[in-house]
Amino acid sequence: MDVLVSLLERLSLWAWWALAGLFLIGEVLTGTTFLLWPAAAAFLTGFLALEILGASWPVQLSVFAVLTLVLVWIGDRWVRPAINRGGENGLNDRSARMVGQTVRVVSDFSTGRGRVHFGDTEWAAQTQDGSDLLAGSQVVVDEIRGVVLIVRAA
Repeated sequence: MDVLVSLLERLSLWAWWALAGLFLIGEVLTGTTFLLWPAAAAFLTGFLALEILGASWPVQLSVFAVLTLVLVWIGDRWVRPAINRGGENGLNDRSARMVGQTVRVVSDFSTGRGRVHFGDTEWAAQTQDGSDLLAGSQVVVDEIRGVVLIVRAA
C-alpha cells in the first residue's frame, strides 16, 4: 500500500500527459471518440499537477474523475451527434451529389433513352415517363439506378 501511495504522491504534469497519450493511442486504435474525453481530462489535470499549484494527489484524482465525467457527458450530448450528422453530406458518394442537378442532353433520346453530360463525363440516361428529349436541352437528375441517370425535363 505504501508503494501505491508513494507512486501517487509523485504524480506530475508528465505523468498525466503520458496517461493522456495512452488514452489517445487507445482512441486511435478504437475510433470510438469515447477515449478522447478521458485523454482531454488527463491533459487538463496535468496542469493542476504543476508545482506552482501544488495540488495533492487526492485533489488531482478527484479533478480527473470530475473532468472525465463532464467531458464524456458533453461529448456524448453534443459532439457525437455532430460527428454522425457529418457523414450525410455525400462527400464520397458522387451519385448522391448528382441528384437534383441540371445536366445537358448530349444526344437525342430514343424510346426514353439517351446520353447526358454531367461534369466531365457522359452518362447513360433515361426518362421516367419514356419521353424523348432533344440534344442540347436541359434536364434534372431525379435518381441513379446503377450507372444510368433517371432524368426529367427541366
